[in-house]
Amino acid sequence: MSKNSSSATTDATAPIVRVSDSINLSYNAYDTDYTADKLNVGFKVLFGKGNDSALYKNESDLKKFNKSYEIETLETGDAESYYVIAEEGPFVIKIENLDIYSRNNDNYDYALGFAVDFEEPDYLVQSHITPFNIDRDGVMWSIPVEENWNPNSSVFYQNGKAKYQWTTSRSKAMDEELAEDDKELGIEKTSENTGMVYLTFMVLCKEKEIVQEKEIMRGGATRSGGGATRSGGGVSRGSTGVTRTIGEGSVAGRVGYGNSASTSSVASTFKYAKNTKRYVIPVRFRISKDSSVSDVNCSKTLTGAENNMKRKTVAVAPFLP
Repeated sequence: MSKNSSSATTDATAPIVRVSDSINLSYNAYDTDYTADKLNVGFKVLFGKGNDSALYKNESDLKKFNKSYEIETLETGDAESYYVIAEEGPFVIKIENLDIYSRNNDNYDYALGFAVDFEEPDYLVQSHITPFNIDRDGVMWSIPVEENWNPNSSVFYQNGKAKYQWTTSRSKAMDEELAEDDKELGIEKTSENTGMVYLTFMVLCKEKEIVQEKEIMRGGATRSGGGATRSGGGVSRGSTGVTRTIGEGSVAGRVGYGNSASTSSVASTFKYAKNTKRYVIPVRFRISKDSSVSDVNCSKTLTGAENNMKRKTVAVAPFLP
């Protein structure tokens, strides 16, 4: 050892993240205390660039998946952390290859419950679909499992019956104090929780409707072919084989509510599937260094989003001589 080694320092090696275009989930939804059957759930989650509701009014335009965002996975022991590398502006979430399969019970049709929150949700019991600790914009979506002749792919830009789009922006500097105008618009002061999105997934069901004509059309099929993996009990994901240093090519981002929007959502007939467990998946958004700056408001709070929309309805009175 050299005599100068005691004072020498080196930079710690930056962690390496895996890069892919989706998070692949596959698990047994039944609670660990319920072992009479297996309820296998599988689907893919993708994130993409959306259209601004201030410019596009048709729901079909708002559901367009314009560009798929990369997802970086950081492995720490047995745990995985997810980073979505997005552009500034509205984002959409796509659920693909949904398959929910009960090995021993064919009496129910199944659906996936899905909701997005910008703060970590808490629920009193597994059967509750609404968190008690936060004010959620809208309600949980119900995504029915389609038959194998009708592949399932659903795109979302807000929760069901919500008021605002999901959007993202670059974050403020960590120590930057907010102006009063920023506070009124619900722009958050940067913290370790900035940029976090929480995806809640639940299994929903209803008794099957026995319709002879429908059975003939289905050709005897009782569930989606989906292609979901049924062997795993935890979370897995597909990989492109690409890796990079964490934080390379992106900067800290924040998420929130953008411009007002609505959907054609209707009340669901599906209810909580007994003895199943809920999954809440946290992901963190970062902004690509190549992203252009968006002028879409990004409010952490519903009050801030409402104040932003009120401003858009008030114009300066023209000068009259």
